[in-house]
Amino acid sequence: MNKTVIIVTLTTLIIIIAGVFLVTKDSGNGGGNEPLPSPTSYEYYWGNGCPHCTNVESFLEGWDPPTGEAGKKVQITKYEVWNNTGNAKRMEQRATTCGIKPQNMGIPLLFTPDGKCYSGDQPIIDYFKSIK
Repeated sequence: MNKTVIIVTLTTLIIIIAGVFLVTKDSGNGGGNEPLPSPTSYEYYWGNGCPHCTNVESFLEGWDPPTGEAGKKVQITKYEVWNNTGNAKRMEQRATTCGIKPQNMGIPLLFTPDGKCYSGDQPIIDYFKSIK
């Protein structure tokens, strides 16, 4: 093979691989630029191995959530973000709506159905304790 054929083949492969990467990189949960719909439950973002997240989890295990207006217990949807890039992107979108910049994001993070964010173990625990 001559050098021109090799160069054209390698260039074509690089373009195809880059195209596939660009098309699939935003296909995870919460990917793309579409805004997330308002949550219908509390969204709790945590990381596997995070000690502050363990504190919140310990609290939640012993907590008896109150019953809401619809007669249902408070619902909490949990998203692990250290091992799931889709969940991490979702957390970034939620944090942005609360005015938290990506460089200032941390876990644990709670996003409430009314669009408020609470970050850190004690603020989240205190928030849940305040729910009647």
